[in-house]
Amino acid sequence: MKHAVLSLDQINANLKELPGWSVNGNQLEATYTFKTFADTMDFIQKVGVLAEQMNHHPEFCCSYTKVSFSFCTHDVGNQITDTDVEMAKKISELAKVQR
Repeated sequence: MKHAVLSLDQINANLKELPGWSVNGNQLEATYTFKTFADTMDFIQKVGVLAEQMNHHPEFCCSYTKVSFSFCTHDVGNQITDTDVEMAKKISELAKVQR
């Protein structure tokens, strides 16, 4: 899979369509909160399936009803790419349905 590295302007333009996502260094990050631990784990499982389908895997941290994700693309020197933005958009859509 070829990844297009995004400029800061391109990243910021995409962030306008990704409420809750932000840039921290070279990572796209977001945290989602759910009603129960079971809901949180169900969401993580769905993101896992998506990550496998896209062959693009996030770092994540789960703490009871919260899960945080961070993305960058290692294949291009740990930079933010179009693939990271696409994953963020898909995760955001999953979260809308899950909550």
